Amino acid sequence: MDINVFMTLNDFILINTKLLEISNLNLYRSESYDHPYIKVDINSPSSWSPGTSKSLSLLAGKHEDEGPILNKKQINIPRSQRIGFVDIKYGGEDEYAIGASHYGADTSLTAKIAKKELHKILKKHAHANVKNTNGDIVKNHYWTDSALASGKNWHRFIGSGEYKHKNINPGYRPTYDSEKLLQLQPKNKDIT
Repeated sequence: MDINVFMTLNDFILINTKLLEISNLNLYRSESYDHPYIKVDINSPSSWSPGTSKSLSLLAGKHEDEGPILNKKQINIPRSQRIGFVDIKYGGEDEYAIGASHYGADTSLTAKIAKKELHKILKKHAHANVKNTNGDIVKNHYWTDSALASGKNWHRFIGSGEYKHKNINPGYRPTYDSEKLLQLQPKNKDIT
């Protein structure tokens, strides 16, 4: 699974809460490489909060698969122990731009179920495909009405520090067909 979505924090919380509820998955959070993964409540907004650490990690997985990660530091968990988990990253937002939130996973059964359910949710609550600055259509990228309404640029990654000024530059944008669709038929904002 390799899916990117341009969305606001509110969309991120709503879409992911719905995804985990439908998929019957738990959420595990590690604040940084030196912090252990803990199971958190998917219905608590603080569980989804982006925090201040660039190494924040959110993993979605089944209760029965949590043994290799639960209460273990992020830095001590190799990729092989993350099989069966979906990595969820919030793209971030500043005054100029929205970053792409990312869903990544292996080919496990858990990932296949989560991918199927995520596609159903995105079909209902987001628009498919974006254009890059060259005008090329990029697949596996989605955007929400709130991201468009923000008026901000969309970037794969949000720049910070000495690179923050790059967020002012244009980035990805809806495809022409998607812009026309939005005018005619906005997506349902009710994610329930």
